[in-house]
Amino acid sequence: MISKIINISIIILSTVIFTSCTKEVPKELLNNQKPLQNQQQNQQNQQQMPDDSIHRNLSKDQSSDTKGDTKADEMMKVADDAEAQFMKSKSESDKKSYIEKQLGAANYLMFEANLSPKKKYKPALQRYNKILEIDPKNSEAMENKKQIEDIYQSMGMPIPN
Repeated sequence: MISKIINISIIILSTVIFTSCTKEVPKELLNNQKPLQNQQQNQQNQQQMPDDSIHRNLSKDQSSDTKGDTKADEMMKVADDAEAQFMKSKSESDKKSYIEKQLGAANYLMFEANLSPKKKYKPALQRYNKILEIDPKNSEAMENKKQIEDIYQSMGMPIPN
């Protein structure tokens, strides 16, 4: 008699355990796979980098240095033109304009450009170096150059020339 009670108890207990372990599959997953695909896309979107000036377009492949950001192209062209003018004249007014334009282009690249870090930090660093060649005491250029160098060092990468 006791063995029958134990056997019945085991059967009832296993039935309860077995039924509590099963899951009900939602109807949308049984009928079609679109919700599952949408869920997978949402998960991929959530894993993307934040859309801020540092992380923007990190996953996009861009062939030229500033492709995708026309303002960066324009600012760099203006800075390069100012550099050419200064190299030609060597005047103080052109020097001031050259530093101002280079700093504007470098700051835009570093903080606002719609480019991946690979495409914006190196050109910005090069422009800060140009400024410091002409004006070694330019505190803004020194500070931003140091920040870029720290970024490269934190990633374990060599600082580009």
